[in-house]
Amino acid sequence: MLMRFDPFADFDRLSRQMWGNGRAANYMPADAYRKEDRLFIHIDLPGIDPDTIDVTVEKNTLTVSAERSWEIDGEDKVILNERPSGTYTRQFFLGESLDTDSIEAGYDHGVLTVSLPIAEQAKARKIAVSQVHDALTG
Repeated sequence: MLMRFDPFADFDRLSRQMWGNGRAANYMPADAYRKEDRLFIHIDLPGIDPDTIDVTVEKNTLTVSAERSWEIDGEDKVILNERPSGTYTRQFFLGESLDTDSIEAGYDHGVLTVSLPIAEQAKARKIAVSQVHDALTG
């Protein structure tokens, strides 16, 4: 399925707390779950232009990147600037049981949803039980 171990997660969380005041521009909270024969990943990307979202897969690594920018006029005086801007990037390490050739993605109301089907060889299947013959027992 989806690998839960991320060797850099603790480092990212610590760096956000220490230097980013909890609002690092590359932080993308996500939820993942399996429903029937698909794995769904929901990623929060509020205020992102959908044209800047890039979803790629290479081997068993799903990479999501997006960009949020705020351009101000040179004459404007910024009073408050708390919303992070810049490039957001997140990687998900996928297990062998997913069909990475059939990934779908959609963006709605600030949430990117990535859907990955479970590979046929990983799906549960019923094995027929028959009468034991000499050929099976040797």
